[in-house]
Amino acid sequence: SLDSSPANWGDLPRSTPYARGTPRGVLDDVIAVPFNDTEALRAVFAAEGDTIAAVLIDPMPNRAGLIPARRDYLQAMVEIAHAAGALVIFDEVISFRLGWSGAQGLWGIQPDLTALGKIIGGGFPVGAVGGRADIMAVFDPTAGKPALPPGGTFTANPVTMRAGLASMRALTKESFVHLDRLGSFLRDGVSASFEKRGLAGQCVGLGSLFKVHFTSHPVTDYRSIYPGQAERKKFDAFHKGLLSRGVLSASYGLFALSTPMTGEDAGAILHAIDETLGEIAAQS
Repeated sequence: SLDSSPANWGDLPRSTPYARGTPRGVLDDVIAVPFNDTEALRAVFAAEGDTIAAVLIDPMPNRAGLIPARRDYLQAMVEIAHAAGALVIFDEVISFRLGWSGAQGLWGIQPDLTALGKIIGGGFPVGAVGGRADIMAVFDPTAGKPALPPGGTFTANPVTMRAGLASMRALTKESFVHLDRLGSFLRDGVSASFEKRGLAGQCVGLGSLFKVHFTSHPVTDYRSIYPGQAERKKFDAFHKGLLSRGVLSASYGLFALSTPMTGEDAGAILHAIDETLGEIAAQS
């Protein structure tokens, strides 16, 4: 939940509703597990394994700090889940943009199902799911009504499909190399700017994504990046300072690069970030 906070933390995270009116049954059907914690995952399966249908994970969750999942954690997840007869589902709605085969290609992990969205629609609303043929067979209508009918008003919307196809064709292997280069340049540059300005902070991410954190302690999961009042104030100043310099970022420090951007664009973004961090340092 996006409303997770120290007030509702425990040894294991609790399922916390984000929207009012969320049925109790929805919360009861979800077990939250600390990110990148293999032993916690193993303990949950030891206690609840016979009731678990699937493990759902974002391999580089934006709201949990944009920290990549460890490969050994994902490998253990697949082994633990499959031993209990559960599926592994990758949420690659954001992370699919990390590489030619998404995050799963970078990590060398093959999930049972993958959820996709955002970039595959070329700017139009979109969502998709894919996976192993034996699992996807529940949607197959060729022998009559499928076990899980997939129809919907906007299913295979032709405008979205054409825009998405154009977007996917533009994301060539060469474009990913270009985006990786820009991302590395900016992550290194922002980290250097924090050091130059004497501010506690760091820049994390992969590929075309990077995120700023106003903390110097290790960033490992959601709890480690949860901002206090001082950090929230800095994020507000950071966001507004960048807007005044013509750079749009998320209000919580996330940046997403796109294929038309050039090295000159990246340099301009870094310059704006450095000036803004200088302003924040002067006020600290």
